[in-house]
Amino acid sequence: MSAGHRIFRNIRALAAAKTATMASGLVTAAWTARVLGPDSFGVLGFGTSLMAYAALFVNMGLSTYAIREIARDREQAAELSEHVLTLRTVLAVVVGALYAAFILSLDKPMEVKAVLLVQAVQLLGNALVLDFVYQATEKMGVIATREIGTSIGSMLLVFLLVRGPEDAITAAAITGGSITVNALVMIGRFRRDFGTLRPRVDLKVWREILTAATPMAVGVFAWAIFTHLDVVMLGFLAPHTEVGWYSAAVKIQTLANLVGNIVMNAFLPQLAAAYGELGPMRDRMRAYASVMLAVGGLVIAGGFALAPSILGTLFGDAYAPATLALRLLMLASAVVYANMILGNPLLVWHRQTGYMIAMLSGGALNAGLNIWWIPRYGIEGAAMATFTAELAATVAIAWIHRQTVGELYGGIAAKALLCAGAAVAAALALDQFAAPLFDRMPALVHFVVGSVAMVAVYAAMAVLTGLVQLKRLRRLTSATA
Repeated sequence: MSAGHRIFRNIRALAAAKTATMASGLVTAAWTARVLGPDSFGVLGFGTSLMAYAALFVNMGLSTYAIREIARDREQAAELSEHVLTLRTVLAVVVGALYAAFILSLDKPMEVKAVLLVQAVQLLGNALVLDFVYQATEKMGVIATREIGTSIGSMLLVFLLVRGPEDAITAAAITGGSITVNALVMIGRFRRDFGTLRPRVDLKVWREILTAATPMAVGVFAWAIFTHLDVVMLGFLAPHTEVGWYSAAVKIQTLANLVGNIVMNAFLPQLAAAYGELGPMRDRMRAYASVMLAVGGLVIAGGFALAPSILGTLFGDAYAPATLALRLLMLASAVVYANMILGNPLLVWHRQTGYMIAMLSGGALNAGLNIWWIPRYGIEGAAMATFTAELAATVAIAWIHRQTVGELYGGIAAKALLCAGAAVAAALALDQFAAPLFDRMPALVHFVVGSVAMVAVYAAMAVLTGLVQLKRLRRLTSATA
């Protein structure tokens, strides 16, 4: 099977999974936000962001390292997986204890601490997840099955058990429990594919793995600063109601970025395999950039133009104050897509140190701007800080990427920007023309009509500008692995 066939088969599998998980995730988030209310939903969002940082110290870049190594030598999949899972389980116990001590030291009501502590069950699930094996071996269907099971199971349990603001602890437990159960099911699948997993303790090997993985971990940690620092700092600097508004906007931004992650995860093994040969690296990067920018332009344009109707449809009128913050976060997502295009390939091309420095510098800027802007501008200040820091880090990463392959894909980006601009203009014109009608209709009608108009305009512009070049995709499809 050619490299291109594998890439697009993986995209198809991941897209099917993400469509199901995105749909169920949207329903779950909307239900949770409505029944909990902005205050309790803010507590849940605050805890989710704190947990994301704790989980980073469990993973420690081990997944990215394992993907890179297994993609180059699949014979070591079983042994390396045993080392990674054993090491991550040990880290989960240590990090879990430290996290619990930190939560208990916070100046928060006991009800809030209880939610934050219950969320820690996610650490075990994250330690046991075997996605890295199936991503490296390009068996994305296994990952898709796990993700669908997790999301649908969580959705059903939330519907059954989360009925009001007093159920925030239950909502936290459902998320962590679903991840852990699905990780255990995936271990059973691994046994069929690769053999029985056994604990493997070898301190010398662990030291070698951690030495190679640590720069990747620092880079991912810096990325998490952009993804979660704003919510964490809002949790300390703003009322929980504002955290709830902002958490709703972040949920939508995360879904927008999820589309790019589908493409990135499908391409990453082939980008890793091309390392060392400039021609294949450039060819696969152009295809990667084309697909990322084509889908990203539409998603970001839709999120920006339709922000009020998206918030109203999913979360209700109580979350309308998050509209401007969501639009600013959509601009930040545009930079995130550029970062995924230019930065993530560096992690599998042994350029992780430069990536790490750029992301850490941007993360430090993000922290400073959040401290400065949140007290002055609230949730809009948090969103502006994220956008500014993302842009600064991506400029540095672009320089490293150009040094590596000699290209930045500016022509493709210009076409995507033109298509996105036309789609946004169409949506805004529709709002002006049909404002009296939309004011009398549910937010869902506005969202559906606006989405249809934007997709039609974007598709037409993509054809006119040649944003999606079929010849380039055919060339990729015929390339040998």
